[in-house]
Amino acid sequence: MSQVNRLSQGGRIDRSQPLSFSFNGQTYQGYAGDTLAAALLANGVDIVGRSFKYSRPRGIVAAGAEEPNAVLQIGSTEAAQIPNVRATQQALYAGLVAASTNGWPSVNTDLMGILGKVGGQMMPPGFYYKTFMYPQNLWLTYEKYIRKAAGLGRAPKENDPDSYDYMNQHCDVLVVGGGAAGLAAALAAGRSGARVILADEQEEFGGSLLSTRETLDGKPASDWAAKAIAELETMAEVTLLPRATVNGYHDHNFLTIHQRLTDHLGEVAPLGQVRQRMHRVRAKRVVLATGAHERPLVYANNDVPGNMLADAVSTYVRRYGVAPGRQLVLSTTNDYAYRVVLDWLDAGQQVVAVADARSNPRGAWVEEARKRGVRILTGSAVVEARGSKRVNAARICAIDLKNNKVVSPGEVLDCDLIVSSGGYSPVVHLASHLGGKPTWQEDILAFVPGEGLQKRLCAGAVNGIFALGDSLADGFEAGATAAAETGFKQVASSLPKVEKRHEEPAVALFQVPHDKPTARAPKQFVDLQNDVTAAGIELATREGFESVEHVKRYTALGFGTDQGKLGNINGLAIAARSLGISIPEMGTTMFRPNYTPVTFGALAGRNCGPLFEAKRYTAMQAWHLQNGAEFEDVGQWKRPWYFP
Repeated sequence: MSQVNRLSQGGRIDRSQPLSFSFNGQTYQGYAGDTLAAALLANGVDIVGRSFKYSRPRGIVAAGAEEPNAVLQIGSTEAAQIPNVRATQQALYAGLVAASTNGWPSVNTDLMGILGKVGGQMMPPGFYYKTFMYPQNLWLTYEKYIRKAAGLGRAPKENDPDSYDYMNQHCDVLVVGGGAAGLAAALAAGRSGARVILADEQEEFGGSLLSTRETLDGKPASDWAAKAIAELETMAEVTLLPRATVNGYHDHNFLTIHQRLTDHLGEVAPLGQVRQRMHRVRAKRVVLATGAHERPLVYANNDVPGNMLADAVSTYVRRYGVAPGRQLVLSTTNDYAYRVVLDWLDAGQQVVAVADARSNPRGAWVEEARKRGVRILTGSAVVEARGSKRVNAARICAIDLKNNKVVSPGEVLDCDLIVSSGGYSPVVHLASHLGGKPTWQEDILAFVPGEGLQKRLCAGAVNGIFALGDSLADGFEAGATAAAETGFKQVASSLPKVEKRHEEPAVALFQVPHDKPTARAPKQFVDLQNDVTAAGIELATREGFESVEHVKRYTALGFGTDQGKLGNINGLAIAARSLGISIPEMGTTMFRPNYTPVTFGALAGRNCGPLFEAKRYTAMQAWHLQNGAEFEDVGQWKRPWYFP
């Protein structure tokens, strides 16, 4: 069982603990510390599913909750089935059984895939509503096959063997996110003596500190993260919740946290242990340090397996010791994406070229890439990916950003991995759950949380503060302020030193132009999970859907479990350009709980069976049974209905 893409060294995995698992009936091997996604990439698995609408082959794109494609079915028995689990959020364990949720007869050869070749013409937005109107008495038949074609995972038909739990908690400060800003905020609040809960959705705290090239006090950033966590663990009033996603922000600073307690141990919880727990928290102050998601660039055939986010590839290389390819092409609008080039070179892989949309980038990492011999094509972008079941080439052209058009024939470069970065989108979802409208910030080309309706503060990347040193300082200040506002003494800052580096501004590029008009060019996907294309968004605006919420509903942009994590900004920017208005005028869609899916078991907790609806009996119950009574429920009481 050769892990063809596993690097010989590096990563935070434990190579002394190999773990066998299966995917679509085939056995593979990974290591303790892998996510399922990392292990699949290590084994060279390109296709993990078929797209929702067009049945196009899809591969892994991201490394976290924003992953749109690797949404899998987990479980070896019917009772243990869990639908729609993101492979990027599932820790690998021995014996894990996973399968794609669609694709017939197999995910690699799907007969429905022909729709992907002609689907743009046959199934535009609104296709179902326009086509299946008549005859009305056949709608139930239509619906059955539409759902079968587009469905994702399936719910189990047998009773869940696991137990679930919930816990009511109170705290002075709840810190959401365990990255750089979140750890700094928790330290500041914890040192003041406040009751603190720190929740993070990943397997371990640290966020980007676990995979960044940057150093703190001249040492790997992960060392400072480990030191901060060790200090927090010694604080009696601090509760650490790893594998815990804050899914909803409700009135009066009431938040729900979904914690996966034993999902990393096996498909069934060990005897006597709870599988998942729902924490229902009342917090006096909340610090949102939810970070940011990298935005992909929208170009032709950007959904072919082998198209990935730049930040995700760096994470797989540095955190998991996996290089998901051999020959890399980067298309970017910003300096930060250049770290994937340096990480890729450090891993001994080949960088074919960088296409930078800026005319003369001169940042510190850009110059380091130049010194290492990387070919940088300025004023350019990847306009089209080539390949069917895996990327085999990238077409790069010079582009005119102002007029949004291609200005050169370009060249086609052989490669097996295209990574892109269009900047970063702060994770404003929780901040918006109560109706707070995000605010457009032109200098970062993204939305940040608007005016808070609750007693909360935002810190770090969610605030549009991306530089590591500034993010740490912002987090510490937010934690100290939150503790002070609840009556605790504000502590002095003591943060590690971060090496300053020159970084130049990013440019706006929400859709890469093509030689052909959008409607005639190869598909340019905006929302990969829901198969929403740039052409579909433009069509929606032409058909009169001008409100961002109407565009969302007509095209399915940001629907379901995706919640617009990757595609929201690009999609509304394309709609705004089509309507001739600005992005702030277009606005964002409404984000709602839950941020990521929550199992029904966790929602119910202990409240199931007789603990949910107790059966109450009168003193004459035994006599009634002896005499053959038929019962009716009166409230929760079993009362004789009649005696047959």
